[in-house]
Amino acid sequence: MELDALYNLKQRLIEVAIAGTDSMPKNLALRGAVILFSQLTEERRAFAPLAAEARSLLSAPAESRSARLMDVLGMLISAERACAPSDLAGALEPLPPGVGSYVPTAYSQLQPLISALGSSGSARLTILEDAWAERPEYVSDFRVLPCLADALGDPNEEFEEFSSFLLTKLGKRVVPFLKEGFDPDGKRASARRVYWVARLSGAEENEWLRSVLPESRREAREAVIAALGVSQDNAPLLLELCQNESGKCADAALRALAHMEDEDSRAFWAEELERRPDCPPCLEGVDSPLAADMAARALRDVLSEALAREKPECNQAQLLTIAHVIFAAYGKCSDALREELLRCAEQIDALEKLRPDRTVRHWDLSAAEMLEKCLLETVLWNPCEAVTALADELAARCPGHFLGASVLAEVIAHPESAFDRFGKLIVKNGLLHRENAAERANRIQIMRALAAVYYDSEDGWHIPFSRKDAITGAPVGQVYHLASFDPRWAEALWNPKVNQDGTVFDLENPWSMTKQMLRREDLTPQEEGAQPPAE
Repeated sequence: MELDALYNLKQRLIEVAIAGTDSMPKNLALRGAVILFSQLTEERRAFAPLAAEARSLLSAPAESRSARLMDVLGMLISAERACAPSDLAGALEPLPPGVGSYVPTAYSQLQPLISALGSSGSARLTILEDAWAERPEYVSDFRVLPCLADALGDPNEEFEEFSSFLLTKLGKRVVPFLKEGFDPDGKRASARRVYWVARLSGAEENEWLRSVLPESRREAREAVIAALGVSQDNAPLLLELCQNESGKCADAALRALAHMEDEDSRAFWAEELERRPDCPPCLEGVDSPLAADMAARALRDVLSEALAREKPECNQAQLLTIAHVIFAAYGKCSDALREELLRCAEQIDALEKLRPDRTVRHWDLSAAEMLEKCLLETVLWNPCEAVTALADELAARCPGHFLGASVLAEVIAHPESAFDRFGKLIVKNGLLHRENAAERANRIQIMRALAAVYYDSEDGWHIPFSRKDAITGAPVGQVYHLASFDPRWAEALWNPKVNQDGTVFDLENPWSMTKQMLRREDLTPQEEGAQPPAE
């Protein structure tokens, strides 16, 4: 569109506004601009009303020229903005469907949010939280979404955590922006982009993941390899990567391969456990049938070797090995793992003796208690029918260690009737009866299960916990919201006649913190020069 006549008229009107309207009748330049603009209306009839107003301005009385000049100038500026051309080459095309939305608001309203996503400082998190609470539609605007994708690499942990929360809420509409900003040579920010593409779209973006793999480097490559576990079609590629990659990329390939279900992947994993007994951490967070079977095998081999030792006490390296194979079983369920846990229940007394020796500090759980915590976490992770049935079966065989998992499964599934089933196991001391050892063990198990339940005015009764992400293996927060919670639990446990002794597990404690505790170099003075075991 030829708009030179429009821009020329605008310039002449501004000059008159500066010089004063008294010069208007003798201003030949202004009259020429009005004539040229009137000729433009022969092709663009939408400008006809504006041209008529401009012609009438030339003959307006002196007392009304200023007001009329401002009206015409305002109309002209509005027309200019409506017809402003773009310097981009090519034809204009509409946004692809699903790529954000348009909020009919001025850019100035979005600018604080955009600035907060691209700047640094403590106040920006408040700006982001307020925007989501008051105007959530602003966050999904196509002008904001690219900035939200860029915020994934932010060094501020709280800010990135809230950005991740927003990505979860916004869903697939952010994926095009995540892919567009991916840098194959990038570090943490690019790795986070890959993680969210895989988490939000799964196998739908498998072709894109395969296309960026050859050029990816460092952390970005590790993330792409781990994300390939979203599709069963990647099994041959992952087998090749497991043989050719090294370091963290090799571990990522193993973790992705644990998602596969073909026989070649199962055979490779079986050989890997024979060759590298220290690789069960690659299974953490993966809940596929293959991962569950391999975790069962690792658990059997490591615990059998530990029980065969002459001294049951474990040093730091031995304890970390046991912890690794138990962590690998978290959240999993298969026939092989069920049989292994039932076998462990039969040897529970021997597993209780596998405790830290005097060189290990800040950790006092036995192998039996770690298995107990594993089952509690598995119920939180995946309270399906098979896991609930396993918890009930283990509780029947060994209530002193596994009753808590059965109670927790019942609280999640049927919070209104859980007390009727298990509340009678809480014994009140009186003149004729005192809590015996078996009753004490049952009470502690109930306390451990109910310690997972929280209440606040915002979420009501809920169970927060930390689980492993299936793609990266990193801790991810999750919450169960309970429809109700029987108040008789509190009345029974707070009764002064009920004993309060016993250890309660922290089921919110992220696994990374648990491992950090196990890797501490807090040894006794005579062991001060010892080095922690390598991973």
